[in-house]
Amino acid sequence: MTLNIRWWRNLALGLLAIGLLIVYVVWRQWQIRGSLEDIDWSSAMIALEPGEAVTATWLGTTTILFDDGETQVLIDGTFTRVNPISVILSLPVKSDIANINYALSTFRINRLAAIVPVDSHFDHAIDIGHIANRTSAVVLGSESTANVARGEDVPVDQYQILADGESRQFGDFMIKLIASRHAPISDGDEEYFPGLIELPVRQPARVSEWKTGVTWSIIIGHPRGNTLVQGSGGFIQDKLADESVDVVMLSIAKLAGLGREYVDTLWQETVVATDAARVIAIHHDDYTQPFGEVKLLPDMLDNVDKTTVWLEEIRTSTVPETTLELPPFGQPMILY
Repeated sequence: MTLNIRWWRNLALGLLAIGLLIVYVVWRQWQIRGSLEDIDWSSAMIALEPGEAVTATWLGTTTILFDDGETQVLIDGTFTRVNPISVILSLPVKSDIANINYALSTFRINRLAAIVPVDSHFDHAIDIGHIANRTSAVVLGSESTANVARGEDVPVDQYQILADGESRQFGDFMIKLIASRHAPISDGDEEYFPGLIELPVRQPARVSEWKTGVTWSIIIGHPRGNTLVQGSGGFIQDKLADESVDVVMLSIAKLAGLGREYVDTLWQETVVATDAARVIAIHHDDYTQPFGEVKLLPDMLDNVDKTTVWLEEIRTSTVPETTLELPPFGQPMILY
């Protein structure tokens, strides 16, 4: 009996040691990444005076605050940061309420009219219910996004389900949602956690419970100009052919693994199709880092440097007058 106990104890210790070694190796690999300083793109111009222009403030990943001095519109609104192990193992996670309160206060998100998640994955939608409950903002999106809001008991008059091509007006902002596709970054030419959210997501919930729902191309229209937010690097051919914008905010996450030809087509279907004059990169940062700390995605997940080189080459050969820009964190960029 004693020998059996000792054998099982030694086996358990051995398995624990192997597990700890795997965690350490993954953690070390997660630290290997390119540097933003190595990307030879200009930084978007910052507004010096409040209300001098229509602005967009990038707050990491695809969280973007649009503001014209009267009305604010928030794309996504993800202030929670989830650690890599929880992402890899799809462990239960919940919103970081302190981060949400900090962001709402620090960035003066006090005239918020609408919250528009790119899709219903955790990195786009985990905090939308908490933000809606702290403001009078309306959540716009799919039935899946509505179920994220329902999971946080958002009042029914504070979320709306839109169909492909539908729009809503908030102040001078016109928000139009156009069905798109998520970048095919998982096996089988799909995204991670595909499918619909059919029941309210109540936190804590596994990362995999935030399924895609509908991925949107989001047009933020304004009398002074228009912006396309392409918050995932997917597309539907010719879907944006009838749209015209001044700025494209383009997700460049996980594109290196899809190849140069794919990136070329993405550029054609978003930037060239809309005749945009400016491209601002988004969703290039590591969303597991502390809020406000901007680092490129780890090399084990992506090669952002390679993607930016491709985009520069594609820009030069197609529409060289279009600018490629990086967004500064937490500062209002002048759009128009």
